[in-house]
Amino acid sequence: MFRRKMSILLVSLTLILASCVQVDEATTTSDGEEPTVLTISSLVSSQNGWWQGFFSPWMEDVEERTDGKVVFDSYTSRELVPTNEELQALRNGTIDIAAPLWPLYDPKRFPLTEVTVLPLLESDTVIAARAFADLIYSEEPITDDGKTFTELEYGEKDLKVIPYSPTQQYVMSTKDYPLETVEDFRQASLRSPTRIHEIFAGKIGVNSVSIPSADMFDAINRGAFEGAFFSVADWTGYGMQEVFNYTLEGINLGHFSGVWAMTEENWNSLPEEVQQIMVETAEDHLDSSGQIWEDRAIEIREEALNKGAEFVHLEDIDEDAQQYLINGMVDTWHTWIDEHERNGLPAREVAILWRDLIIKHGGDVPEEIKAIE
Repeated sequence: MFRRKMSILLVSLTLILASCVQVDEATTTSDGEEPTVLTISSLVSSQNGWWQGFFSPWMEDVEERTDGKVVFDSYTSRELVPTNEELQALRNGTIDIAAPLWPLYDPKRFPLTEVTVLPLLESDTVIAARAFADLIYSEEPITDDGKTFTELEYGEKDLKVIPYSPTQQYVMSTKDYPLETVEDFRQASLRSPTRIHEIFAGKIGVNSVSIPSADMFDAINRGAFEGAFFSVADWTGYGMQEVFNYTLEGINLGHFSGVWAMTEENWNSLPEEVQQIMVETAEDHLDSSGQIWEDRAIEIREEALNKGAEFVHLEDIDEDAQQYLINGMVDTWHTWIDEHERNGLPAREVAILWRDLIIKHGGDVPEEIKAIE
């Protein structure tokens, strides 16, 4: 019996090894060379708009354009790396690419990327995607020694980053709680996803609640708080289309941004031709990665309207409340700038650069923000 089991085991091992050999042979390039295999990790699921709209098609196109010289071993939904440990995983070699790296979850290391969450009057994901790409690739110096935004924010951490579309703009959505007067805001509690939203909430008297997005569904349904700063395009990822029935539109509360990231050392080990293909492929998918969020939002909004949800525009609420919100937006910009300037960071230059890029691509900001010099 023992010999029979051993024989079965040996046969099984032989088949497994043969299978491995076949995989290796199948993954060789057309000229018979072994491909470069890059491990890419993401905390988002394979159904996420970022993954479907950018990372997945980007990988497919890079593999095709390099004729199989580069292939990807991909992991989603935190299968390989926990949230907020992407930078460490890049540095210790666990992964080659963070898809994405989340600077807004690590504001101590990446304080200036918060600029993308500053509130705006008008914008969408395509506008924000183009503005963010221009910000990452900007050659305009923002420090006295001539550093650009990316050199200061990422280069000093030895990172190579590539931009893609931020999320759709944040709005204020609630369950059974209209936001139409100054008093409505002062009595509301909303979940705040970033430090910028906490600052804005404080400016308009909203009680800011810090809670993981995955816990919002139950918390709002049991009345723990009224709603959240959230993008409509992301509702279905958390079941919030079954919760929110009131949304205030016409005020853009920023775009949550992330970056594709590798260590400089790893990036520099790639052939220049491959580097060029990676960058050009990302540029090719920039607008489409933004448009997928817009398309999702349209579909989700229509479904919500059919269920009786309200979408109210800023211009249709109490006039005092309109000005109250705009004043809160302006104060948020100034507070963010002042806080970072006190810490020796060129926040004013970054804010002006971001403002000008948003306007360049079709967005808008309050007049008081246009006056910042």
